[in-house]
Amino acid sequence: MLEVVTGSRSRLCDGSSRRDFLRAGLFGGLGVLAGGRGLASDPASAGPFVRDKSVIFLFLAGGPSQYETFDPKPDGPEGSTSLNGHIPTAIPGVRFSAYLPKLAKLADRLTVVRSFRTKHPEHNGAHKQLMTADLTVQDGKPITEPGIGAIYARAAGAVNPTSGLLRHALIPTTTRNSKGRAGFNGAFESVVEGCQPAGIGAAFAPFELLAPLSDGFAEEKKKRKPGEEGPPNPLDVFDPKVPTPQLDARLGLLKELDRFDRAADAAGAMNRLDEFTRQAAGLLQTGRVRKALDLSLEDPATIKAYDTEQFLNWNCDDNSKFIRTGPSIGSSLGRQLLLARRLCEAGAGFVTVINANWDFHARKGIPNMPEGMGAFAPPLDHAVSAFLEDLKQRGLEDKILLVVTGEFGRSGLDKNLGRHHHAKLCPLVFAGGGLKHGQVVGQSDRRGSEPATEPIAIADLHATVLHTLLDVNRMRTDAGVPAKVLDRATKGTPIRELFS
Repeated sequence: MLEVVTGSRSRLCDGSSRRDFLRAGLFGGLGVLAGGRGLASDPASAGPFVRDKSVIFLFLAGGPSQYETFDPKPDGPEGSTSLNGHIPTAIPGVRFSAYLPKLAKLADRLTVVRSFRTKHPEHNGAHKQLMTADLTVQDGKPITEPGIGAIYARAAGAVNPTSGLLRHALIPTTTRNSKGRAGFNGAFESVVEGCQPAGIGAAFAPFELLAPLSDGFAEEKKKRKPGEEGPPNPLDVFDPKVPTPQLDARLGLLKELDRFDRAADAAGAMNRLDEFTRQAAGLLQTGRVRKALDLSLEDPATIKAYDTEQFLNWNCDDNSKFIRTGPSIGSSLGRQLLLARRLCEAGAGFVTVINANWDFHARKGIPNMPEGMGAFAPPLDHAVSAFLEDLKQRGLEDKILLVVTGEFGRSGLDKNLGRHHHAKLCPLVFAGGGLKHGQVVGQSDRRGSEPATEPIAIADLHATVLHTLLDVNRMRTDAGVPAKVLDRATKGTPIRELFS
């Protein structure tokens, strides 16, 4: 499948444009191709050290405020405390921002890290650094290190041999909206870039898809004229009625995109390209992959519990206020998380969910903190709470690890009620995965500006995730493990409080 996704031309505060971008989605950016050598070079193979666990990595792109989420600093000085107050949680003595009442009640299922420090203060480079753990990549420069999901797929094998589902997936925020519907959406392409496999092989790129919008939007789709833009449905790309010439053209482009890897593939993996491509094409039309994406198979009560389209979003005016007139889009986050859970149940191992744009500077066309948090916090609070309840009801708390973070946090409040980029402290939360929860790890200083205890670094976050998904000690003794995979798993230190 090849899909060109377009949207309103929104910008982040650094001026980066939501440009129209090309996504080759026949199993990832470049498809289920045989990439790399040695361990898991065959997409269907897996190492003996792969644990029966999955990770959903919720990336709050734009820089979520630590003050207005999980570190409200009740006793902080003016401007360095949650602007709407703070509330008690299920962890004695621990308080969250009042913007998160549902998550506060479930805090005993969370581990909140208050000493997580990133490095880069601008979105483009910070997105890529967070996903690759490469602190040298800068704004506008290509990644040279693979994203963490691609590293996992390299170790585990690109495809789950039981279900045929790609282990590495990506669900961006749904921003392609019906005509006339408004919403504040920032760019997130650099997060997508940070998810890519760089030089370890195209087979380990993420399978990228969009969460469907509500039935109400589906009804609207029926009323649109042919060719009129509207909300996406991931099942559209698995339509068995796709004309054969069109599918052939997609597969032809897939091969063309990968032709640059042929010369380097001395192991002959590219000789198996046609076989893998045929398998992928078959899954476009039938099989468990389609079922995993079909939210209509869910209990309607579950879909309703996850729904966040009730929380409306608007365009922002020149005075940093949302224009609350006319039609508005709702948040897709609930359905993104529901789809991610279904993918994990079907065999995916690492699913990145992008929720954009947490960038509330109080500048022209960019909301202030009260406006931004008022629109973005309720769907986050609702969707993650629904996800945690769903995991518990389905007995998946030990199998699926949820990670919630962004590329950096925010500064103290300015006179316009805006907060600005701050790379010395960033929200980080874990839930599930069979790890120890109901705790706070690390502390920030009185101003909530930087760690007051030993900082948790990006490399430590990556090590924590990979130690959850893989038996790293067993990997150390396996001569077939690529050095890049082992290096990523051991470069940082896993957060010990999660495993003790």
